[in-house]
Amino acid sequence: MGACCGGQPDEDADHPYGKAKSHDPSFNGPIEKRSCTDVICCLIFFVFILGFIVVGLFAWLNGDPVILLYPTDNQGRICGVQYGDLDLSNRTNVYFFDMTKCASTASLVQLQCPTTQICVNSCPTTTWTYYTDYASMLLDPTATNPELAPTIDWSKYICTYGFDIEAEFISGRNGAADLLKIIQDEKCAPYYIPMVPLVGRCIPQVAKDATEFITSGTDERVVVDALNNTITGDALNNGSTKVRLYLDARDVGMKIFADFTSSWYLILAGIGVAALVSFLWIVLMRWIAGPMVWITIFALLGVLGFGIYYTYTEWQRLMTVPNADQSLIAVGFTTELDQYLALQQTWLAFFIILCIVGGIILLLVIFLRKRILIAVQIIRAASKAVGMMISTLFYPLVTFVLAIIVTSFWGATALFLASSGDPVYQVIDSNTTLREAVNETLHETKCNITEWSQPDHRYVNDSSIKCAFIEYGGDSVFHQNTLWLQVASLFGFFWLLNWVIALGECTLAGAFASYYWAFKKPRDIPALPLFSAFGRTLRYHTGSLAFGAFIIAVIQIIRVMLEYIDHKVKGSENKVAKFVLKCCKCCFWCLEKFMKFLNRNAYIMVAVYGKNFCWSAKEAFKLLMRNIIRVAVVDKVTDFLLFVGKLIVTAGLVALSWAFFSNNISFVQEYVPRLNYYWLPIVVIGIGAYMVAAGFFNTYGMAVDTIFLCFLEDMERNDGSPERPYYASKGLLEVMGKKNTAPPRPATPAPEEPIYETPI
Repeated sequence: MGACCGGQPDEDADHPYGKAKSHDPSFNGPIEKRSCTDVICCLIFFVFILGFIVVGLFAWLNGDPVILLYPTDNQGRICGVQYGDLDLSNRTNVYFFDMTKCASTASLVQLQCPTTQICVNSCPTTTWTYYTDYASMLLDPTATNPELAPTIDWSKYICTYGFDIEAEFISGRNGAADLLKIIQDEKCAPYYIPMVPLVGRCIPQVAKDATEFITSGTDERVVVDALNNTITGDALNNGSTKVRLYLDARDVGMKIFADFTSSWYLILAGIGVAALVSFLWIVLMRWIAGPMVWITIFALLGVLGFGIYYTYTEWQRLMTVPNADQSLIAVGFTTELDQYLALQQTWLAFFIILCIVGGIILLLVIFLRKRILIAVQIIRAASKAVGMMISTLFYPLVTFVLAIIVTSFWGATALFLASSGDPVYQVIDSNTTLREAVNETLHETKCNITEWSQPDHRYVNDSSIKCAFIEYGGDSVFHQNTLWLQVASLFGFFWLLNWVIALGECTLAGAFASYYWAFKKPRDIPALPLFSAFGRTLRYHTGSLAFGAFIIAVIQIIRVMLEYIDHKVKGSENKVAKFVLKCCKCCFWCLEKFMKFLNRNAYIMVAVYGKNFCWSAKEAFKLLMRNIIRVAVVDKVTDFLLFVGKLIVTAGLVALSWAFFSNNISFVQEYVPRLNYYWLPIVVIGIGAYMVAAGFFNTYGMAVDTIFLCFLEDMERNDGSPERPYYASKGLLEVMGKKNTAPPRPATPAPEEPIYETPI
């Protein structure tokens, strides 16, 4: 009988996916004598790590993440820092001359708006506009003589560094025209309203304040810009919204940090409880796995049965209701679901669908009951394996620490790369008619701030076009390829992280394979199986793990690029391109899931046989395909039980945390700290509980996968005879209808006849 039907396959029978494994008397688990595999991949992997470290070191030497966080003026100077003769040490806040222009910028990190921005000592706290002085000059006949002009409080003006507006105004001798030119050249701000500093940026106090400054009549609180346009509250709000979305995180972040300092010990206690519950759940799984599976299956069938009954009765009831026999086509498309639920055809369709689904599930349970029993027994065997090797439950801590190191290195490298180089300036013009002239003159959009600051520069007095700071970079080869270095850094992050995961899977597989192939448990289990498997994996199979991790990393970086392209073409009208892109994203998602599944089983083969990645992946694939039905059933049943376990642990801890932090448990209210956001520790405990549960249950899942693959090989290699005994547990053998034949008892020897000496 074939392997997919549950019987012993014929060793000489041909199979589309290769012949069954033959018996090997010398095989009794992970092979001790092995050699290094995929050496070339190992060397490439180490060279790549070295290059990754070099890029990181170079980025750290040339970058400064502080400049991405601290406020800067429109020439890239950090507020609060002294630059030669320009002392900004006491100017720690940035003021935007015209906040309404910030509505067009997409930058939330550097917050570079197409308006002049300078560092100031403090943000304005009153309402003011230049137009009051400008209007009075126009109405006063002495305005043509600056020295006889109405008294003006020049201290109210916020101007660029070193600009003396009073001296400039008097020297111009053109009165109101000179004042208007100063404002239009953005030498000084045209207006300001009460603002507050938020992460070093001056923004309106609250959204409603902006509209309160706009009043009717000629009140001085009417705000106008450099072009004498009245500023509305909506314009101010739109301009400050983009800035506020980013800056509000600072205040929230400070409150969150305060809550963390007040509740960190309770969060750790909650995560500790999650670890304890996860451990107990795995220990209990050997007794509750079977009842849980069958209770769930029958509960699902019961729900489907009730649904069939309910839909049938509704269909019968509506047969007596007038106008309920209309067709769905006659009703057409509508968002009123009640109209559909009032039709016979709707409930008839529900009835037919539920009957089909229920019938399929019932047939699957009937015909696959034996394989479901196999899954239950393998889960129980995995529980016993974990129970005998408790250290495997704590190995995820090693994976977690290594993943934190890789993630931290990549994150730091990405930040330093983004902040490396010198300030880069770009031409920003608000007058589209000048764009061609500028491009013809400069042949590019980048500009030199020193040249543009010269008094004889072509656009020095043109307020519609300016040279503004955009980012940090440069013209060197390193800085010109920062984007590609970021992509390479991201790929390195994917590769290293997948290698760390592969190391954990291969190590656990080696330990659990040692358990399965021990004939007398625990006597035949080698000493320190987890430590031995870890040493073998690092010493001999780093290249094989790098090979498998490289495949996953390539797929993941392609998926990132597809997401980037999808983001760029989101506003495109090309429906065909969108459809093709969606198909590509779906295909690569499926490919990644399949390759992770294949790699996981390949690492099990690597841990057992010590062969290279390609051979292991091929053998694992053929073995799984020879037992495809068993694989499908065991995989789904196991996934379901692991999901239930994670869900129960996480939901239980979240519910308990909510009851505690919301003061719903009376006898512990005095221990509840005062928090800004009581939901914060609940969310953190929920995430931590899920991660801890995932670590425990992923280890358990690896035990199931390893024991299942070893079980499939055991069924092919052995037949239960004294010469070829099964290594499977008694429960598994009973489900399979097999048993180990006891060796024949040696015959009891007859008592020897006494020997008497012959008398002489």
